[in-house]
Amino acid sequence: DENCLWTLEPKMPDTITGDKMRNLAIGGSVAAASIMVAPFVVMGIVGALGFTSSGIAAGSVGAGMMSAEAIASGGMIATGGTVATLQSIGAAGLGLAGTSAAMGAGAFVGASAVGIAASVPGGGTGNDRPSTQDESMKIASNRPFCEWHRWEKH
Repeated sequence: DENCLWTLEPKMPDTITGDKMRNLAIGGSVAAASIMVAPFVVMGIVGALGFTSSGIAAGSVGAGMMSAEAIASGGMIATGGTVATLQSIGAAGLGLAGTSAAMGAGAFVGASAVGIAASVPGGGTGNDRPSTQDESMKIASNRPFCEWHRWEKH
């Protein structure tokens, strides 16, 4: 339209709200905690299954797993199998590789928490409603550090 003048002016990005900062802080805290706690959780689960430092506890889930594996393989427990690996973890701990794997799983859980926290719009307050700009303005408004302005010539 010849009666309009378009200019591109700098625009700073929208500020992050206190609610959004709180959500990201909570998500980051969950991420850090899940990375640190994951190896202990794995050791707790292995111990709860009955794989202890003194052997497999009688009557435990681990004893049932060992019995089932021995029956399936004709009386043998496979080296490197599930029961042998869990008993090794129960007796000696996770080791470097196991600890790293547990921390990696914790990082995945933590990153998911951060992603969920970051995706909550406006901290759940409903402040992130789209503006009532016309369609030609909506495209440019998503670009960082710039905004189109239109003035009518008189």
